Amino acid sequence: MFLRSAHRRVIVAVSLTALTVTMAGLLPVANATDSAVTWVPGGSKTCPPVPANQDPADPVYYDFVSSYRSACASRENWDRVFSDATASATVDGRIRVSVTASVALAGALASLKVGDKEYIASGGHGASLQYAFHAWQAGEQATECYNPTQAGSRLDDMGFEPPFHGPSTSALYRLATTGTTIRTAVRPAMYMERGDKTLGWNSCAAADHQPNRQPYSAGLSPYWLSTEVRMAPDHGLAGLENVIKLSAVLDSEDEYHEHFSAVLVAYLQRDFTATYTYDPATGAVNRFTGDLTTLLPSIRCTADGAYCLGMYFPAANHPGAYYYTMTREPFAYNAFLGEHTVQMTAPTSRVGEGAKTRLRYDNYLVVGDLDRVTGTLGEVHRRVAP
Repeated sequence: MFLRSAHRRVIVAVSLTALTVTMAGLLPVANATDSAVTWVPGGSKTCPPVPANQDPADPVYYDFVSSYRSACASRENWDRVFSDATASATVDGRIRVSVTASVALAGALASLKVGDKEYIASGGHGASLQYAFHAWQAGEQATECYNPTQAGSRLDDMGFEPPFHGPSTSALYRLATTGTTIRTAVRPAMYMERGDKTLGWNSCAAADHQPNRQPYSAGLSPYWLSTEVRMAPDHGLAGLENVIKLSAVLDSEDEYHEHFSAVLVAYLQRDFTATYTYDPATGAVNRFTGDLTTLLPSIRCTADGAYCLGMYFPAANHPGAYYYTMTREPFAYNAFLGEHTVQMTAPTSRVGEGAKTRLRYDNYLVVGDLDRVTGTLGEVHRRVAP
């Protein structure tokens, strides 16, 4: 998935019990992007006005688009209305770490803050911190035109004003906070909807990859995604208040696919320019430049190392999964905002009818300065690796 025109997309390719309903008959009543929607950017008295200078190089405009504000975002999703959900923990007795799941982005994490420092770049339905998926057959390849995406579709940003946090095509059924846990249940949209006449990446046409029937004709995918975001103390890692546990369960009602991959991707603010790997076996920290695919936990930091985000998953629980960091300079496809990501990609096979229909993913995010993040990654590995 990529960002085009108003938002970013990633190139590559919680836990709830099974939903007791099937997708048949569960299409929402009316799409929240139709004429009944009353939301407009700046509609809240606490949402600042759209900057007059809409140059992505302008720090004021970049902050307006990329730093999430609930007051500037829709609370509507199809025929339902929700409120954003925020959970937080206190680190060292004084520093607040918080995450916010956005209604406008169908439960994707639009904000992660350490104190007042925003980590996540959330400028549209193809950015933020979210799950996305690809399914394809042997002899084919992963394509943006068959790309279930948690936050929504490409069309969700078309025709809207900055900051591109209007209603999502992804159908949100649950967004709730209990203690320091946020839970969501959503049917992801297809990033390129079947009716989208614009060609996707590599000139794919969505109608060539999606059958002419529900849920595709409504812009949706035949998958259920249930997520949990757990902060201290709910995550069960005593003394590690700078850790956020992310869990997801994906249920497929799709046809059989020989190849399948899941991506958990965090788009970070553009000052997170420094990238590192961490080896839990040796404690070695290595800085690198450019894109990197690796089996080692990956970290992205501000240039001075004062603010970092590390990602970890138990390798034994995710056979074949790997970390990937991507850095893209501003260009037309990412709306000249640039891309700075850290992500997990988890490939598998035999997903669909008559084969594997349920997949689970567990990840840990660690925040702090570089020393704190590397030390904590080592401790997370010691506690959770099988």
